[in-house]
Amino acid sequence: MESDLVQAVAEYAESVMGAEGFRYISAVVATCKMLALEVERASNTEALVIAAYLHNISTIEFGFQDHHVKSAEMAVAFLREHQAQDELIASVEKILLAHAMSLPADERESQPLEARVLYDADKLGRLSGLSVVTSLIEFGARYPNRPMNSEVLCAILRHIEEKFVELFQSLNTEPARAMAREKFGNTLAFLDGVIEHLSDSTPI
Repeated sequence: MESDLVQAVAEYAESVMGAEGFRYISAVVATCKMLALEVERASNTEALVIAAYLHNISTIEFGFQDHHVKSAEMAVAFLREHQAQDELIASVEKILLAHAMSLPADERESQPLEARVLYDADKLGRLSGLSVVTSLIEFGARYPNRPMNSEVLCAILRHIEEKFVELFQSLNTEPARAMAREKFGNTLAFLDGVIEHLSDSTPI
């Protein structure tokens, strides 16, 4: 059973993120808990869960640019208002400030393990066919007047595929990589199939 503080954090995150945003946050929290059970030395589970709930807290108002910094500031303010212990606040802040960093394999040990777990949990949600659709919708919203044909769509999908490969390779922990392998393989197969079909098809 979660502490009163964690419950208050979850309610705060839901009030800020809204129902749709909170669904994603809840999935990240659940993945963090699963990974923490598998990863050695993930001792500060309470700080990890709180950080997972709050890692995108600033994005609604301020967007994703440097969101880890602003979310850390907002998290610290909230936790201080709720008289959280200084050690817990410092741990949550450290996790949030580091959770968005993708580091070379030989430098990953320099980051708190909980930050690496949160990074992995956050990224695992993006290794799916649904995220391909989301990426296409975002492209359409960003460039509403750009003509779309098979060649352009193939180029977009190849770019998404490259990003997925980078994302998979950036995962920090073996449990996260194990969880991602099947999902990642299915998504790449889906992308390759669509690209092959478009390459042989009549322009849209």
